[in-house]
Amino acid sequence: MKNARKEFSLEGENKLQDDNPIGPLEVARENLEVFADNLIMQQSLREMIDWTLTLEAILLDPDISELEKKQTEEELEIIKQAWSLLADTFYEKGFSA
Repeated sequence: MKNARKEFSLEGENKLQDDNPIGPLEVARENLEVFADNLIMQQSLREMIDWTLTLEAILLDPDISELEKKQTEEELEIIKQAWSLLADTFYEKGFSA
């Protein structure tokens, strides 16, 4: 009798921990999470573009010091590397420009 209860209990735990969507509300929640993730990614990409344009404008300023120029170039390189990594990730997922 104890073994039967334990088996039933374990079977119930497996069902509770199942990652498959259950019903339309769960599917809607998952879709909402995907939408939110995409929205956050889109905003992040826009901000990266804005920051890149700002850094490039700083480099055009004739009054910046060599130290500021070097720091700006280094930061611009970091942004470009991050952008490339994101582009590679999108390509692996099947997205391309």
